[in-house]
Amino acid sequence: MGIDEVYETTKKGLDKLVEEVKYRENELRKKIATQLNEMRSQGDLRENDGYSMAVEEQHINEQKIAELKEKIKNAKVVKDLDKSQVGLGDIVTLRNSKVITYEITSEDDANPLEGKISHKSPIGMAIMGKKVGEKIDIKTPKGVTEYTIEKIS
Repeated sequence: MGIDEVYETTKKGLDKLVEEVKYRENELRKKIATQLNEMRSQGDLRENDGYSMAVEEQHINEQKIAELKEKIKNAKVVKDLDKSQVGLGDIVTLRNSKVITYEITSEDDANPLEGKISHKSPIGMAIMGKKVGEKIDIKTPKGVTEYTIEKIS
C-alpha cells in the first residue's frame, strides 16, 4: 500500500484491523520479548538460532503493525446502503445452472472458502457496480461462464 493510498473497507473490516494491531502490540510483542529474553540467557547469541529467529519474528511483527496502522490511517469506511448495484460489503447471489453467493469484502477480509471475495479479485471486479438482472462473464479454468446477478443484499 502506497503512502496516502485510500484503503476501502467495511466497518467490520476496520474493526478487525484495529483488533489485530492491539493483539500484535500487546500480546505478540510480549511473547516475542519473552522468547528473546530466554534465548539471551542461553549465552553466545552469534550461534543461537532461536535468538535469530525471535529477532526476525520481532522485525516481521513490527513491520506488520506499521502496515496495519497505515491502512487504518488511510481507511475509508464504505457505507453504501444503495442495494441497486453491487458494492463493497454486499452479499451477491449469482445464477447460471447453479446458484453461488459471495460477500464482497476488502482484500484483508477475503476468504474464498467462506464465500468472501475481494472487490479487487477477478470475480469481484466483474460484479462491482452491476445491477440485479445483469449478466457477467467469469473466467474459470474451464473457460468463460456466464452468470446473472440474481440478488444483492
